[in-house]
Amino acid sequence: MKAYYSLIFFLSVMAALVLLCLVFPSSGITIGSQSEPQDTVETKVDSVALDSIEDALLRGELDTSLIAEDDSVVQYESNFWEQLKNESVVLTFPSLRQALSKGNKDKESAESKLKKTEEELQLQIIQDSLDKVAEERMAQEEKERKAFEDTLKSYLHFAEKSSARIYFPNNDFHMMDKLFVSLQNCGRGPVVHILHYGDSQIESDRITGFIREQFQKKFGGYGPGTCPAIQPIRSYTVVQGFSDSLPRYIADGTMRQKLPDDHYGVLAQMAKLKGSVTLSFETCNNSKVYNRAKKFSQVRLLVGNTGENFTAKLRWGKQDSVQVLQAATPEFSTITWKLDTMVTKVKLDLSGTAELYGVAMDGNSGVAMDNIPLRGSSGTFFTRISSHLLSAAMRELNVKLILLEFGGNYTPHIYSLDRVEKYKQMIASQIRYLRNLHPGAMIILIGPADMSQKINGELQTYPFLEENIEGMKQAALENGAAFWDMYQVMGGRNSMIKWVEHVPAWAASDYIHFTPTGAGRIADMFVQSFMNYYDYYCFLKRNKKWADEMKAKEEKAKQEAQAQQAAQAKQVKQVSPVKQVNQTKK
Repeated sequence: MKAYYSLIFFLSVMAALVLLCLVFPSSGITIGSQSEPQDTVETKVDSVALDSIEDALLRGELDTSLIAEDDSVVQYESNFWEQLKNESVVLTFPSLRQALSKGNKDKESAESKLKKTEEELQLQIIQDSLDKVAEERMAQEEKERKAFEDTLKSYLHFAEKSSARIYFPNNDFHMMDKLFVSLQNCGRGPVVHILHYGDSQIESDRITGFIREQFQKKFGGYGPGTCPAIQPIRSYTVVQGFSDSLPRYIADGTMRQKLPDDHYGVLAQMAKLKGSVTLSFETCNNSKVYNRAKKFSQVRLLVGNTGENFTAKLRWGKQDSVQVLQAATPEFSTITWKLDTMVTKVKLDLSGTAELYGVAMDGNSGVAMDNIPLRGSSGTFFTRISSHLLSAAMRELNVKLILLEFGGNYTPHIYSLDRVEKYKQMIASQIRYLRNLHPGAMIILIGPADMSQKINGELQTYPFLEENIEGMKQAALENGAAFWDMYQVMGGRNSMIKWVEHVPAWAASDYIHFTPTGAGRIADMFVQSFMNYYDYYCFLKRNKKWADEMKAKEEKAKQEAQAQQAAQAKQVKQVSPVKQVNQTKK
């Protein structure tokens, strides 16, 4: 038979079955008639017994002779077959839905029940797992707490015991938090300026240059910072030139040139322009200059008291840009150029009348640090600078940190503790002045290095140097500033002798000033100390949960201690009159 005949036959049979499923009555078809069963004793035979007898007959296990001899049994068999003839038969056929539906509902139900039981077991397993996870989590939290406490102890040991620590009013290092937030955000702009004022120890960008590079690596930023129109002392970082002489005024130190007014500016010096001048600035490309200070992309000219049509043209590469202040401006102002590339040198052609306070060369974001040395200064000149002018410049430069590194030039003039107290009060007044005119900036006073002189033919630390440093520390802490003890970082008494004898020498043969190597070494110590506090801040921020818990415990302990002190004071107050009465009776 051909294959397609077989296919046609198969499809025909399937179609016939489907048709039968559709037309066959759901109640079935009854064949024969069903009569009422006779209500006799003989017909009321247990069906189970009949089935047993029939099965025994079929298997040949029953003796038929016994049946023949028993008339009751024979009569029963006759009635049984007669009844079967009288009963009807119902033919049924499954419907199409039944034919297509899955059978064995009992099996499905069993599987469903089993699955439910398994789910219940699984829920218990999950709960057991959660309990285990909870236990592991608690153990992990305990480990984290222990790690937090151990790390915290290390930070606190540094903050409380290290000779290189920064001292804070009331030991509150959180006063640096706002500064740290500004440093974290300055990578997205605007530029954050750090002003580093000091005496001859920071000349030529020594100390400042190293600190600047490390801060710029950490927080971003480029450029050498703000330079005066005319630099009185050659810098390692920037070579400056000018085409014509300019009257220059400096607020303090051995190079001081007094002004009839107080318009010295943020760099504590000012150049007065009447006519025309060309100023040139170029970063040095040698091993002494740190890489990030070598290039910049933003230039700001800080000026004041400008006449009409003051003109400033900036030249870089083959490009130039001219800006004109048409109206006379007695107040402080800035002229800004944002360059489309990093440069290493620029020239400024200026014409008109103006007071020139400085030229800032920075990146477009990050940190900028200004080196402001005043040779021979004791740091007591700030109150001689216009607060209005100084405040405006600090706002424009977005100053967030002021470093004051002084004390060495005053030390040789201290012959008594009265002189120590006098200098302490002078430094305190400078700190208050700066804080009042620019409260948004953190101030860190850096004490002087060790200094040696011959006493009875032997090199020794200057008399009253330690007392002077302690007075400076008190001046800072009592007036909202921090203090860093350079003397102790060096090694304390007579450490300058060891710095001079070190190979290579860390200090000059005058036993006062650092060599470039020594300046870098002490700058590195300051940066490490500062960054320890920054890391401490970040550590507490990352572990806020534990830090808050620790803070709550400390606050509770503080309150309990205060309550205990109050109770003791009350007890003493109650006991005192009794003692007086007893003494009176005697």
